[in-house]
Amino acid sequence: MRRIDVAALNVSLVCLGVAALALCTAFGTVDWKLVSIVAPLGLVVIGLIGLLLSRNPRKGNTP
Repeated sequence: MRRIDVAALNVSLVCLGVAALALCTAFGTVDWKLVSIVAPLGLVVIGLIGLLLSRNPRKGNTP
């Protein structure tokens, strides 16, 4: 099974969020109060995804 490049995944998720915010800014108005709540929560979720994907598999479970 191929390993996932966790650093590339984290950077791409952050860039995707920034790009979505830029599109919303270009085509409409942005509620910055909502962004100030959602952005930190999104970063925490991205960090948790990175931590979960970077764990080493347990040695005792392989056949």
